[in-house]
Amino acid sequence: MFSSKAIAIRDPEVADFIKTIKVPFDAFASPIHFIKHHREWLVNNTFYINGLDEFENAYVTAGVTEAFNEVYKDECFVLEGEYSYHKDLGIPIVDYKNIPNGSRLIISYPFASTGNPHNQWKDILDHCEKNNIKIFVDACLAGVSLGKIDLRYPCITHIAFSFSKAFNTGHLRSGVVYTKSNDASPASITNKHFYLNHLSMVLHTKLMNQFSSDFIFHKHRLKQIELCKEHSLIQSDCVLFGLDNNQRKCLSPVLGNQLPFDQFSQ
Repeated sequence: MFSSKAIAIRDPEVADFIKTIKVPFDAFASPIHFIKHHREWLVNNTFYINGLDEFENAYVTAGVTEAFNEVYKDECFVLEGEYSYHKDLGIPIVDYKNIPNGSRLIISYPFASTGNPHNQWKDILDHCEKNNIKIFVDACLAGVSLGKIDLRYPCITHIAFSFSKAFNTGHLRSGVVYTKSNDASPASITNKHFYLNHLSMVLHTKLMNQFSSDFIFHKHRLKQIELCKEHSLIQSDCVLFGLDNNQRKCLSPVLGNQLPFDQFSQ
């Protein structure tokens, strides 16, 4: 019934709206306008982001996964329970106290294995501040979670968002990475030359116009709570998950009721 993978909810309202969108194959979108729209769309009372205005530079990416290329040139580390993509690429998994001074930590917020903030989040921030460890925040779950994050720490240099979990559009890869850095980077160059998925940008602009950034959370929160009670799970701050011994069980196959592509429903 439930999955250990983080799967987006296949919400029928979102899926039906996507079917109505007619995007021409030669669509063009301005990354500057797209990012401005995204900054405004992020604002809600469900997942509060404090300090994003300090991240003056931002770039469109093919989801959060591509945004990691902004920092993979650094000596990077992740914590146990993090997004498995890093492990597959050979990024070392360590205890935060063993991260070398001057290197970088990539950490998801909410944390990938629970959908809640990492239970040592404040200690991690303090340690990174004291030891000149830069932080890249993966906020791919922000659009389906309850919470708040304070970005006003000098050690936090990047935060990246994706539409995949909010709209079940992981196959259309779109997101934004925000940074305090003015240095040239893969995303800054692709944005400069407009080497972007413009069709996806137009689609997600229409989705942002139609649905708030906390639409999925509010719509499915009560059902998440009911499922957790029924199956003796602890509800996560992320609407996708229930927790069993502090490990996620993805509820999305039950919360959603449409298959991702029409041919699978035949």
